[in-house]
Parts: sequence; structure tokens; C-alpha cells
Amino acid sequence: MLPLGRLIERNARGLPGRDAYVEMERRRTWSELHERTDALGHGLRKRGVRPGDRVGVVLRDSIEVAETIGACAKIGALRVGFNYRLAPPEIGQLIDDAGVDFVFVQANLIEVVTAGVEAAERTPELIGIGEGHGLDLDYEGLVADGLKRGPLVQTPHERLMICYTTGSTGFPKGAIYPHRQMLESMAAIALSEGAHADDVWLHAMPASGIPIMHLLRNVFHGSRCAIVGDWSAERALTLIERERCTITVLVPTMLNDLLASGLISGFDCSSMRQLGYGAAPLPPATIREAMDALGCGFLQMYGTTELMGMSMMLMPSDHQRALAEGHRCLESAGRPLHFVQTRIVDDEGRDVGEGEAGELWIKSDYVIPGYWIQDLQYAETVHDGWLRTGDIATRDDEGFIYLKDRAKFRIKSGGFNIFPVEIENCLAEHPAVNEVAVVGLPDARWGERIHAVITLSGAERPGAEEFLEFCRGRIASFKIPKAVDIWDRLPKGPTGKIQKREIIDFCTSREAGARDQGEANSP
Repeated sequence: MLPLGRLIERNARGLPGRDAYVEMERRRTWSELHERTDALGHGLRKRGVRPGDRVGVVLRDSIEVAETIGACAKIGALRVGFNYRLAPPEIGQLIDDAGVDFVFVQANLIEVVTAGVEAAERTPELIGIGEGHGLDLDYEGLVADGLKRGPLVQTPHERLMICYTTGSTGFPKGAIYPHRQMLESMAAIALSEGAHADDVWLHAMPASGIPIMHLLRNVFHGSRCAIVGDWSAERALTLIERERCTITVLVPTMLNDLLASGLISGFDCSSMRQLGYGAAPLPPATIREAMDALGCGFLQMYGTTELMGMSMMLMPSDHQRALAEGHRCLESAGRPLHFVQTRIVDDEGRDVGEGEAGELWIKSDYVIPGYWIQDLQYAETVHDGWLRTGDIATRDDEGFIYLKDRAKFRIKSGGFNIFPVEIENCLAEHPAVNEVAVVGLPDARWGERIHAVITLSGAERPGAEEFLEFCRGRIASFKIPKAVDIWDRLPKGPTGKIQKREIIDFCTSREAGARDQGEANSP
């Protein structure tokens, strides 16, 4: 397969005037993208960046995200995306971990990145993007200077980028993405989901990490990608109507926001043929509502950073079958793709039977070859080519895989193993529920007790007891939460995933404070 830089060059020669990327206010053709990535490559080389060097990127989703990785690919540098929502000390840690000497940063993110550099041991040079950044190195200045130098002689490197995990279980790990394998994974996923040359991709996922593979998927067909930027339901719908977008992938919080906005009926979404969702499970009730509202096919994707993309899909035909026949596959993550092997194993690594719960292990050619300078952590995650996902799952007689929950969030209460997702799906059926998270809290009697946290949709404001009553008869009595909190919002990480550890820590701390206060008031 052609490397990324050569694919950009091929599209520029064959489709020079076709739009590669569009935003609300800007457009960039394939010819312009090729010329500008060449120019940026010249600018980085002039400043001493060599093949294998790491270049940091702290950007909101924008055309520059594609340009910076294209430039890095052409000169053999490793692109390292840092999520702009990270705190300065976290950015500083990643600067040191990746060993970057240059960081592209947008003007409105200068303050947080500068503070991150101050917290780091290294002192990389910052390249400012946009008006008013106040830095010595200017992005458009590099482009202008590089354009004078003409075509770039490309020197692609074996490795294309370092993609950091979200860090929900500790310090983020830098997953190494080999150039060829990453592109092959992108192509295999596009083939599996039925992408074609006439598709217009709506990009809404944060592209600091693995979602950049979605942002780059148009490189194979030379097609168009519409970038939402900072998420808003109205911006997404505007681009769908204006650009005649056909396909997208959203995280559950975005899909919930679209449904809650009440705006869908006011836009022409008839061009949409498929909406993918991933990053976290969606309750079947939400899927049914979204399919009715948008009228297009739905596709669920399951993957992790360590897989360089997706390993399972629940196809549009599966969704239709579930709605027509009441098949429970809508609760599943789908079936393994053609390039994936799976196992479900017990705590001793032995395969379990059909319907039995165990940890999901995955093997494919696209499992990452390692973490950046974290060999021990990699050895604990990947054994003999098998990725230990940390997800608890079961498999049915048709090969559908059902994710019960992350192993670390499995609740052990009163001698039972309880998986929060089953309770969350039940509560999500209540019409007043917007989002829900179920966790286990320490309990002297039960070991752990089940606790639910809910946000509400609409004007209806039922009390906690109504939700407990709603569960009765729908799930086993021992799975019904002991208590329900109603919050204004649930804590989420940089990729939109609900942060259950924060919920557990908050609730545990709150209870400890209440106990201390009670003891202080005791006679």
C-alpha cells in the first residue's frame, strides 16, 4: 500500500480541484493539501526534524490536524497527539514521555500548552496556529516559506504516530502505530463498513487520538471529509445538509445530544445512509429512538487504541433484524471482523463455554507492536499476540459478543457477579433518563452495593424511588440499585466516555465525610 504522503500526492494529481476537507468557514482541495503538507515538511526539516523524531500536536479538530500528520508522514516524523482537554501537568508528562522537540498548537490553546511546557523537563519549541498566538514560530509562516522550496522529497518512516490511551486506569500509555499497519487497518475497517468513493464523511470525534483514523479515511478514495470542530448538534446538522454527508461515527454523548436538541426535523438529513457509534455502549432504547429520528442505517463499532481501530461490528442488517424480530443482538457489540480472532477466557486463561462470562482476548495483525518506552506495561497487556482487553463478555450461538462491562467495574455483591451494563440498559428504558452510570460502592455487609447515577431529559423530574420501582420485575431483585442519585451531568473524559472511577471516588468520599460528621455529632 502507498504510504500516507504518497496517497495525498496521488489524490492531488488525479483529483486536484476536489475538496479534501471542509469546515463551516473553510475548504481545502487535495492539491492544496498536498502543497501545504510538502511546505510544512520543508519547514520541519529545516529545523532539524529527522525520521523517527516525535512532533507534538495540540489542536482542536480542524484542517490543520490533517495537514500536520500529512507533513510528519512525508518526512518520517512520528505525529504525537495530545488532547487539548488535558491539564497542563498532564501535557507536561506526555511531552517528556514522548520526547517531543516541536509542538503545533492553536492560538486559543497557548495558555494551557505553555503551562504544560513549564511543568515538563523538556522545552519544545511551539509552532502557533491562528491569529494572536504570540509565538516566534508561525504555522502559516512555515507554509509560506516552504511553498518557495517546491516539491518535497518524501522519506516515510516505519512508524507513523504515537497514540496515547485515555489513562482511565493509570498514566496514559503511548501506543505505537506502524505506518503500513495503520493504513491497512483503516482500509480493512472501511471495507467492512461498506465505504465507497461517493461517501462524504462527517467527522465529529476528537482526533487527538485514535479517531484521527476516521479523519484520514477519505485518503483512499480521494473523497471529502466535513469537520464539525467543537461539537454542537446544530453545526453537525448544518454540515450534513450543506455537504450532503453520507456517513459518520459518533460517541453516545453526541448522539444523545442530537436527539435531545429537537433540531433533527429542521434539517435535510436524507443524504445520510449510515451512522456508526462506538466508544461506549448505547442502550437499545436510545438506538431505536435514533433510528426512527434519522432514518438511516446504524452500525456499532467496537475497538481499542491497542487494536489500531475496530475488531467487531454490529451491522445495519443486524439492527434491522433486531427491530423486526426482537432479536437481542442489539445489546451486543456485534461479531468479530474478518481479520480478527477472539477468545473469552476465565481468570486462569482457559476458554469458557457459550453464554459464560470471561475476559475478551483479541488477536489480529493490527494489534500494536508496543507502547512507547513502556515494555513492561505492554507485556502485561499483550501475550503471544493476544490483546487482553479488560472487557468482560459472553458469546452466543450465533457468534454475537455481548460486553458485560469493564473487568474493573464488575460489581461483586452478596456473592453475585453483577455487570452494570445490564442495569444501565434497564434504567435507560425509563423515558425520563438521559444518561446513566451504575457502579459498585464499598459495603460492609454486601462487599459492594449497587449505586446508580442518572441525568434527566425533558421537564419530568421523578424521584429516585420511581427509578427503583421501574427496575422491579425487569431485572433480578439482587441487581436493583440500593440507591439512585440524580445529577446535572456525569463526568466524562476527553473522548466522551463516562468516568466511573470519578463517580466511585466522589460517592465514597461523600459517604466518608458523612460518617465523620456523624461521629463528630455523637454524644
